[in-house]
Amino acid sequence: MGCLLTVGRIFCVIVNLLFLIIGLILFAVGIIVKFGDSLLKSYYQPIIDSLEQSLNDAGYSNVTLDFSLSDIVGNLALAFILTGLFLLILTIFGLGGACCKVKCMLIIYVVMLSVVLAGQIVFIIIFYAKQELVTDKIKDNLKPAIQTDFQGLNGTNVVSLSWNFVNQQAKCCGVDSYRDFTGASQWVTNYPSHPLVTPLSCCKELPSGVDFSCASAPSDSNNYWETSCFDELWDKVIGNVAITATVLAVGAVIQLILIIVEFVLFMDVRKNKVDLKG
Repeated sequence: MGCLLTVGRIFCVIVNLLFLIIGLILFAVGIIVKFGDSLLKSYYQPIIDSLEQSLNDAGYSNVTLDFSLSDIVGNLALAFILTGLFLLILTIFGLGGACCKVKCMLIIYVVMLSVVLAGQIVFIIIFYAKQELVTDKIKDNLKPAIQTDFQGLNGTNVVSLSWNFVNQQAKCCGVDSYRDFTGASQWVTNYPSHPLVTPLSCCKELPSGVDFSCASAPSDSNNYWETSCFDELWDKVIGNVAITATVLAVGAVIQLILIIVEFVLFMDVRKNKVDLKG
């Protein structure tokens, strides 16, 4: 039993050190995205320059797009920061419990990890069996903002800048397709001889003048009109469902082992204290 506990403690220390590294990375990335926009500017600035040039060529003089990645993905950056902090706190209790056998740390760690594991199991079941419950909810939250706030290529609000950037960067058009923009209340589409069907940012080549035919008469050769931005980004971030579900399942098994080991350690510490009192 003593040998198994030793192996279990070593396993807990190694896994928690990995959690610690992941937590630090997530926290650092969140901080950089939230407060270090200048460090990421080289990544997105070419797209912004291209949008500005297209606007100037189309007759919008001296247009400057005040694009800030931190404003657009602020909530995601905050999620990274909070997740990183949670992992750091979790590993403190995990390492304290495994290395020093501190009873209160062992209890807190087991409770925290059990809650995380329960939530993860529910997510895996939903994600694997009924993925649309997750994806449809996200889509439903994205589309209304387009209808109320999207202003077109020359829009300077967050929604317009975000979609113009995403359409060009991910080579796509809207959440599901160009139809998500149809009827947007602030989007001006009635240009002389070129009434727009899709946003100009959905064109494969941004207009270099007043010829907006790529958006007024879109086709697969000149426009990303039928390409879903959500699907493009989802595939890049989540990837293959089977692989993602497998990774999550392996993570759940590791967490279960950690819970069992830390609980056994807690019981061992408790037993030793009782023996000493006896």
